[in-house]
This record gives sequence, structure tokens and C-alpha cells, in this order.
Amino acid sequence: MAQTTPQILILGVENPINQPMPSQEKSSRVSSQPAPVTMATVSLAELHQQLQALANSDPPNAAAIASVKTQIRNLLPSVDTRGVPPHQKTPSGKTQILHLNYTLGQTDQSMATEMAYIHFLAQTGKALGLRLVILTHPTNHPELERELAQDADDRLEYTLLHSQHPVSKWAEDSVEYLANGDVAVLIPFDEPLLARAMTDGRQQRWAGMIAPEHLAAALQDDDLWVPLGVRVNTLKTGAERELLAQTAGQHVGHIRAYIEGGNLIAGEDAAGQPIILVGKDAISATAHIYQLSDDEVRQLISEDFGLDIDQIISVEQPGKFHLDMGLLFIGHGVVIVNHSQAALQDAIEMAEMVPCLTTETMAAKLQLQVALEEVAANDLTVAGLEVRREKLENDVQYNFFNGEFVEGQDGCTYYLTNGGPQEQMAKFQALMVQDWQVVKNVIFSPPAIAQKSLQERGGLGCRLKGAVG
Repeated sequence: MAQTTPQILILGVENPINQPMPSQEKSSRVSSQPAPVTMATVSLAELHQQLQALANSDPPNAAAIASVKTQIRNLLPSVDTRGVPPHQKTPSGKTQILHLNYTLGQTDQSMATEMAYIHFLAQTGKALGLRLVILTHPTNHPELERELAQDADDRLEYTLLHSQHPVSKWAEDSVEYLANGDVAVLIPFDEPLLARAMTDGRQQRWAGMIAPEHLAAALQDDDLWVPLGVRVNTLKTGAERELLAQTAGQHVGHIRAYIEGGNLIAGEDAAGQPIILVGKDAISATAHIYQLSDDEVRQLISEDFGLDIDQIISVEQPGKFHLDMGLLFIGHGVVIVNHSQAALQDAIEMAEMVPCLTTETMAAKLQLQVALEEVAANDLTVAGLEVRREKLENDVQYNFFNGEFVEGQDGCTYYLTNGGPQEQMAKFQALMVQDWQVVKNVIFSPPAIAQKSLQERGGLGCRLKGAVG
């Protein structure tokens, strides 16, 4: 690939939004009994309540506990995804279709941000020859048509799809488009059960990474630490995707592990064989919910996607609720993992200079993030992948991990991601184009709307779901 430095591309800047916003042994096949998806939610919650009561009894009834655990395992649904892998999110995926959702915001400011993204993606689609598929409520259709008319010409291809109910803007997380054109969505769970399962998994994995007095705070579901990745279950957008696919005559399968899309990254190893990176939040939460071991969860994921268990790689959350906020899979067995050590040293120095609750908490947060990043990097290395470390995010200021690889009409690969400070964009572009040589160019969203999106715990990559025609 040529070594010349291309011009940094930031599309959509003519309409900026300026207002600030506040290698393991193979486990045996997981035994499962067919269970109706709609009944599993209530039954699992009730059985877990029984299990908790039995565990708290004095003395615990071992036989009764074992019986309830067996009943829980028997609620694991059978495979219905036809064993097909998901669309690859690396450059090898050759993404040419961008699925996105549009929903009316609650304020004029958020509505302006959402529409700014529509214009940015329309201009990007027009420039690269990509097709946009936009899911929205029918009441939004006239407004979208009017706005898209500003960007539309013969070079822009788009389709508007209607949902019965308002949908989440985070299109990445609610569905997986499979290699054969099928669709797979998540099974809904009882929300308190899911949150407790994910939190318990974190408590077991994170103990010892930070001081005990900070661990309890780190396990709280808030933006200060690492929020829980459970918003698909909360927002129920998957149900809209399922109905839409069924209406179109597509087969719809169900992902049995709780894996939001940003926490599942399909790609390929150095030999070109498909692999899937799955965040440990998904592994441990599913293990708790169905009373399985971590390896049994990896086995059921491998069955859902027609792969061997060794092709399912469990990766610690790199200080983020989703993998795609803290690592970037650039393909052929190479993964870039965040590197926050320098930021931690700065936070420690600040806490020493100005000792107070705020500075001490920030240092503790970064201590946990650095520890989690190290574990994530080790997980990938042990799995045989090449790991490179770079600081590619800074809270809401910028995040280049979060984006989408696409193939333009010229047959070249591009990377769409969140805009940020000019110096940081130039550095990242040089890495992607010159050093790593994985794309022809990087296209950044306008920094103003990128920052607003990151403040809402999601970037450009969270708003898009790639597919091929």
C-alpha cells in the first residue's frame, strides 16, 4: 500500500452541532432440552430465587440445590441458528451495507445530533458507494425522507424500514447478521437476574485488581466505573429486528449466550480461519444464568455459530462494557488493545499532589482499567493472536477503537470512526494507513457529534451494523 499520507476525512462538517452536552481442552457438547424462548425468562427468574433461598438456608439442602440447578440447565434452549458464523467485523468482512436505527430524541439537542449522524452517513455512503438501511418508526419516515433528500442523488442508495415501536439508536447491539443471510437475536432475560449475573462474574474476576474499599464501588452500574452492558435486554430492540426479519421471510435464530453486539467481534486468525472474540461479561453472566461452566458457555456459542470451541476466544473487558470500546480487531490475527499506563501514572501523581476523594477515585478507576487491559491482552496472546498496544481513546474526547470497516466501490477498505482532536486523528490515521496498512483511509465523523455520542456511552460503531448484499 502506498506510504503517502492521505488527507484526513471528516464528512458532515458543513452541518456541525456546536452546542455542548452536559488454549484449553475441548469441553463436551452442552446438554440442552428444547425450551420455549418466551417461557424461559419467568422460569429462570423463579428458579434462581429458589436457588438463592436454598443457598441461604441453614443448613443448605445439597440435594434440593442440585435439583434446582438441573432444572435451570434444562431450560437452556436448543440451537436454532443453523450453526452459521456471524458477519466478520474485520476488513475481511467486506462490508457494503450499513444498518442503522433512527429514533426521535427526547430533546431538540439530541434530535439534532441524531439527524447530524444521518447526514454524515448519507454523505459517507454516497462517497464510498455504500447502501444504508435505516430502521425507524413510521412517524419518522417523512422527516427522514426530507432530510435525506438534501444528500440524495444517483450515488446514494438507501432503504427505510418500519418498526412497530420506537427503536434504540444503538443498531450494533441488538442483532447479528449471519454469513448465509439469516438473522440472530438475543434471548430476553429477567433484568435483575441478568444484572446480578454479570455483576457476580465481575466480582469474582476483578477481586484483587484494586483495593477492597474500591471494589464495591467498581461493581456499581454507573458511568464512573464500567457500566453493565445490558441495554439490549432493557431496550428490547432485538424483538423489533426479529419481527422485521420474519416479515421479510428470513430465518431468525436466537443467540443463547447474552452477548450484545459490541461485545462480540467476529474475524479471522493469521491463517484466515474464522474466530470470535467474546467479552468475559457475556461468558460469566451466561454461566451464572444457566449454571454452566465458562467452557460450557464457549461450547454453546460455538454450536450457535457452527465453529469449534477453540475458535471462541474469551477476552476480559478492557476497562469497557464492550470489547469494541477498548480493542480493535484489524484482521488476520492482529488485535490492538488499549494502553492506559501513562494515564494511570498521571492520575497517581495528581492524587499525591491534590489528595481528595475525586483524585483518589480517578486513580483507582485507572488502576482497574490498566489491570483489565493487561488481562485482555494476555487472553488474546494465549489464544495465539498478535497483540499491539496503543492509547486510542480518552473517555468522551475520542475513541478510535469504536468504528466500522467497509469496502468502497473502488474495492479498497476504509475505516469509519469517531472524530476527535486533530492531533489524535492524524496519529491514528498514520497508524492505520502507513504503519499497519489495513485501510486506504480513515473517515472520521464530525468531532462535535462524536463527543456527544460518546457522552451517551456509545460511538459511531455502536450506531452501525455491517453486512454484505
